[in-house]
Amino acid sequence: MSINPSPELKSLFEASLNEFEKRAGTNLVQHQIIDKLVNCESADSVIDLLQEQAQAFRNFRGDDGRLMTWLKRTVNVLYTLSTSGVLGGVIGLPFPPAKAIFAGLVILLGAIKDISTSYDALVDLFESFESFLRRLDIYTKIPSTTAMTEIIVKILIELLSTISLAIQQAQQGRLSEPHPLRYDS
Repeated sequence: MSINPSPELKSLFEASLNEFEKRAGTNLVQHQIIDKLVNCESADSVIDLLQEQAQAFRNFRGDDGRLMTWLKRTVNVLYTLSTSGVLGGVIGLPFPPAKAIFAGLVILLGAIKDISTSYDALVDLFESFESFLRRLDIYTKIPSTTAMTEIIVKILIELLSTISLAIQQAQQGRLSEPHPLRYDS
């Protein structure tokens, strides 16, 4: 099914990018990581970029593998969703929503790299993302409809919003508080 870019969804997504900039203090569209992400042609290449950013955090905090496990799972689901054809050109931007989310994750990792107490909160956050996105991945395997595509894009917008809130909390030194919501099966 060919889906034309939706002016409403483009407007919503642009608003979420503006919200991200206000909360996180970073313009995702102009961030240097977007250029690198646009050239990523596999989930593994996205994971490599995230691992580079996570390395500083692992050097500071140590590594038990949980952070990268959840990051990899989140990236794999988002990458599959972004390349499945479900989203197509629905937003009409030069990069899919997943790339903006990947960039947000890189920025989040940078924001918490020196905050050891944020590690558990961050792992919990990624665990929630992955659990939720795993359910969303089901829709990549069925024929797409305009209504379903709009719902998926709106969900990705909320995910980007959650990442911007986490960055804002990390910048204020409050990410280490327990995450009250769980999306586990």
